[in-house]
Amino acid sequence: MKNFMYSAPMYFAVFLPTVILLYQICPQKFRKFLLILANYAFFFIWSKFFLIYQVITMFITYLSAKIIDRTTNKKIKKISLIIAILINLGVLVVLKYTNFFGENIFAIFHQPFTPVRLIAPIGISYYTLQMISYLMDTSSGKIHTNHSIVDFAVYASFFPTLIQGPITRFSEVKDSIHACNPITYQNLKFGSQRILFGLMKKIIIADRLDPAVSKIFTSYTQDGLFSLIGAVLCTIQLYMDFSGIVDICLGSAEIFGIKLPENFRQPFFAENASDFWRRWHITLGTFLRDYIFYPISLAKPIHRLSKFFTKHFGKGAGKFIGPFIALFAVWFLNGLWHGPYWSYIFYGLYYFCFMILEILLKKPVDTFFKKHQIDGKRIGLRLFRFIKLFIIVIIGELFFRAQTLAVGWMMFSSIFTNFNLSTFAETLPFLRLDTIDWIIVIIGTIITFLVDIYKEFHGSIRSAIAQKPIWLRWSIIYTCIFTLILFGAYGPGYDIVAMIYAEF
Repeated sequence: MKNFMYSAPMYFAVFLPTVILLYQICPQKFRKFLLILANYAFFFIWSKFFLIYQVITMFITYLSAKIIDRTTNKKIKKISLIIAILINLGVLVVLKYTNFFGENIFAIFHQPFTPVRLIAPIGISYYTLQMISYLMDTSSGKIHTNHSIVDFAVYASFFPTLIQGPITRFSEVKDSIHACNPITYQNLKFGSQRILFGLMKKIIIADRLDPAVSKIFTSYTQDGLFSLIGAVLCTIQLYMDFSGIVDICLGSAEIFGIKLPENFRQPFFAENASDFWRRWHITLGTFLRDYIFYPISLAKPIHRLSKFFTKHFGKGAGKFIGPFIALFAVWFLNGLWHGPYWSYIFYGLYYFCFMILEILLKKPVDTFFKKHQIDGKRIGLRLFRFIKLFIIVIIGELFFRAQTLAVGWMMFSSIFTNFNLSTFAETLPFLRLDTIDWIIVIIGTIITFLVDIYKEFHGSIRSAIAQKPIWLRWSIIYTCIFTLILFGAYGPGYDIVAMIYAEF
């Protein structure tokens, strides 16, 4: 179904314009139904099974939330919540993780395991988390079920969100979904601009890098320079691919007046690993924070454990034990959410270790800076933090992208044991990109970086462009369009590259 993904012409040149036109000419009271039909048509093309599963679980989730919201019996409320979550989560676990758990359990007893042929519908991970967030928010009283099932169906199946996120909460979109206001020129303009920028990141940079990244990680050689190049390139590709597709999704929703939550906020300008994950895949991070970290850290057993550690090991141990356990759960599940592979779990625990280090070192570092009157906003320190963070990120992405944890470790080790700059000239032709490709990638990455700089320090670049004279605004837009047409990775020799995060 690559021909129908968000960055494919079939989507942004055929499907989306058709839905926009029909939505605008449709009477307001029927627009919700039109969106539902568009959603179901979109997912029918992707997966007939996912459509059936989505409709069934949508009804179960909605009815369960009704019971949770309206009953005063705490026991019934709790049982309904648990059953509904288990139904949604159970299907995901069975389809996505059966073979992973089976292989590892059988390996413990040294028994052979025959993999079961199960196919998880694309987008099921994002959909499941949205349903769980709806149930949890209903249980906590943050939202009430005084809306129609039609409103909920639009939310549960909204086509810009379910293949690759962002993970959206019902409270964030319920008003705009209920209103179904006509498409305004402002929304059409801003939404289209964001789609265009997303297409440029995806098609010009990410897809052009795909042959090189695929070559490195499928034809692994124990060459440190080769591994380092792979780590850098796959980091750039992942960011351009994921953030580019999210831009397309947010832009698509914005056209209909539906504001989805941001999923990226200039992550490479973060001060440390913790801040990075407050800026990268934001909606997944906030989900894990609100529904995993807080419930675990505030649970009574954790509270009792904190008291025990305080009594026997001091206040410091008691203070940190609860958050550390909650953080471990968050990052273990973060890794596991990405897929049933140990490399993903290692990826999550890799960041867990950095989070722990940052918590433990924060007070000593702050004390040191204060004692020596060091300004943390100095250019030199900012540059140091940027380089440090970039190294942390590319090492993480190396393990993330490697086929197995063992391969990832060998590639990482080779950077220190077999690094030779003399192989650079031999490596470049091997990556299947010519000089023009490298120039386009470098210039495109620099431009994206400059846009992120502007957003970090000045705010919305679209709002800034809107204030410029009309000739300059349209010059920028036409330049972007022609750049996409001229330098996009498509045509002979290029296949449509699948969305990386859609696999999760």
